[in-house]
Amino acid sequence: MITFYDLAKHAVESTAQGENRITWSTIREAMGDILYQLSSMKFKDPVKDGEAQIRKDFEELYENMQTAFRNLED
Repeated sequence: MITFYDLAKHAVESTAQGENRITWSTIREAMGDILYQLSSMKFKDPVKDGEAQIRKDFEELYENMQTAFRNLED
């Protein structure tokens, strides 16, 4: 969640002076799936899923967030 916040803050600040500004509304519309995945993190069960699988899922989500913000800024 902190990574999403940091990436969103950077995207908003870096495009604030340009023509194609990124706002929270823009982020919310473009990243509905990622926001859903972030809110679903609380349901991960370490006993059932195992630590290795959860770490893998979190790493994949991290990569998806970075890619999505990179694409949004381009």
